[in-house]
Amino acid sequence: MTKQSNRNIPVEQWPESLEILRHLAAQSVPRPIKEVARDVSAPEISTRNRLAKLEAQGTVRALRAIATLGPGKEVTCTHYEITQYGKDCAGLRTQGQGLKVRVNSVFSWAAALEASQ
Repeated sequence: MTKQSNRNIPVEQWPESLEILRHLAAQSVPRPIKEVARDVSAPEISTRNRLAKLEAQGTVRALRAIATLGPGKEVTCTHYEITQYGKDCAGLRTQGQGLKVRVNSVFSWAAALEASQ
C-alpha cells in the first residue's frame, strides 16, 4: 500500500503547514525562521521553503526584524507572523452565537453559521 501524496491539495492545507500556522497563531510577536523550525521540530530549510509558499498564498506575512544571536551580536533577518487568512486556514475554533465549529476558511464558517440558524 502506497501513501497518497498530499501535494495535490493547496499548500495551506498540508499537515506540516497547518502545524506552522497553528504555532504562529499562538505567538504574540513575529518569529524568525530558525525559531519556527525548532518549535515545530522541522528542518530549517523545509520550514523556510514552506513559509515562502505560505507567504505566496497570503497565510503568513514576512517582516525584516532584528534577531539577537548572542551578547552584542544582532542580525537583521526575516520574521513571520500569521494573517487572518492563515488563522482561518489553521482551522482555529470560532465561536459565534453559541456556535462552536472547526473551520478552514471564512466561507466554511459562514456556511456553518447559516446552517445552525
